[in-house]
Amino acid sequence: MSLATSCGSRPPPAPPEPPETPLHVAPACDLAPAAGVSWLVDARPRAIAEIPDLIPSIGLVLSEERLGAFTAAHGGVDLRQVQDLCVARYASALLYVARVPLDPAKVMDAFEERATTTVTRSVLAANPRVVRVSAEVAAEPQQLVVFGREAVAVEQGKPGPLRAAEAFAFGKLKKAAPALKGAALARASAVLGGDAPVRVFAPGPFEGEAANGLGGLLRAATAVGVSARWAGSGSKIAVRLVVTGAWGDDAPAAAERLGAAVHVLSESAAGRLFGLHRPIEPPSVHVEPDALVLDAVVDGAALARGVHDAVDAEVADIMRR
Repeated sequence: MSLATSCGSRPPPAPPEPPETPLHVAPACDLAPAAGVSWLVDARPRAIAEIPDLIPSIGLVLSEERLGAFTAAHGGVDLRQVQDLCVARYASALLYVARVPLDPAKVMDAFEERATTTVTRSVLAANPRVVRVSAEVAAEPQQLVVFGREAVAVEQGKPGPLRAAEAFAFGKLKKAAPALKGAALARASAVLGGDAPVRVFAPGPFEGEAANGLGGLLRAATAVGVSARWAGSGSKIAVRLVVTGAWGDDAPAAAERLGAAVHVLSESAAGRLFGLHRPIEPPSVHVEPDALVLDAVVDGAALARGVHDAVDAEVADIMRR
């Protein structure tokens, strides 16, 4: 064999691996911008699904059939495996961010199957591969971004929040704050604590009919937050309600009004539907700096039955998206 032939048989060298792009996608709500947020849900579905005592209650709201249909329609994404989920509402858009093991190709293909207009793909980074997919779904603008195999974000409605989420993920928004670290919600988030697997927030100012909520306390509130966590046995759920504001010397009286307002709510038709009129541990209210805090323990099974009866059709519609 000649030297030329020997040299010619060598395979070409493999191209160098693209440099790795640092990504920040945890926690998921660190990708939701603070500006313009109307409400936000911060949840850890996997942690909830791993509690055996809660499985019957979860099944009332999300049946195996419904969960399986969602997985089949969304490229194999199993809601029970979502480690971290953030859902944020803005004036003209709804943003979802989920940290979950995923197959990027299957997730993007599933999105394209739902598209009703021409689909465009844009590669934002090569390693890990970050891709944005844009189209209309049922006449609504939607965009999806897969962050490697680690996370996915979806925006429904007018483009805006998702671009901010991309910038947060790439570490490009140094002067902007994510929603739970912004001025409006940071205090409510701190008082609720980070151990609860479900937290819901709404920033003030509250106007119109909303300002009359909680006995009128929302007129002076800067934010409201609610958390729920398993209380350690059966279907007991520990619930905490936080109302932040500059209460000052009026805090004790405001705390009494909060307790009275929650009692009225629990005895209402809605409160009875969700079993709030029969708490396992009755509400107790205390005051912290710039915050009114109410704690109670409720029956998770009764709450799930109420959710099933009240919003089953809406849940089915959400799962089909």
